[in-house]
Amino acid sequence: MSHVGAFAGFHADLAAVRREASGDRRYAAVLSLGTPSLERGAKLKNDDPPGVRAVFALDPRLQQDTLPIGDFPLCRLLLSNDSNYPWFILVPRREDISEIFQLGVADQQQLWQESTALAQLLKDLFDADKMNVAALGNVVSQLHMHVIVRKREDAAWPAPVWGKYPAKPYTAEQVAAIHERLRRVLTEDFTFVEG
Repeated sequence: MSHVGAFAGFHADLAAVRREASGDRRYAAVLSLGTPSLERGAKLKNDDPPGVRAVFALDPRLQQDTLPIGDFPLCRLLLSNDSNYPWFILVPRREDISEIFQLGVADQQQLWQESTALAQLLKDLFDADKMNVAALGNVVSQLHMHVIVRKREDAAWPAPVWGKYPAKPYTAEQVAAIHERLRRVLTEDFTFVEG
């Protein structure tokens, strides 16, 4: 097959997936050029009756270690309860997803839009020297994206933040101050958790 033919085939597959992706969780790998091990349009296991979506549940470890901030269209925004770093976590509100490629195409795009916009906003808001953005999931398998503000003077710089120092919980005043800063800049497509 010529490069032109492969390219045209890829775009036809992409158009078909976009038409079918509304509401179904699909492997993004169906968009790859010639992945033989996956059937086109393969769905993740979903035992829900047609038209019924599973209720989103946050992993207990994330519940224990974070403070809720609010919701973007796709993701719940959490603040890691570690005042050593402004460390935020985005969790797509989709059930039984542990990898980005398990999200539907539209959800993948939304996750990247939300994580990119959040990282840019936090970089400016906290005057970051570097933003660390990562989806690891080695301890908590529920898909979540870390968006961490890094400064040269932070406790772990330049090493990764994981396990470097014990978590230092926020005070109520510190949390209120972060909420207030975020309320000034998260104005569109974001709903704050009250309470």
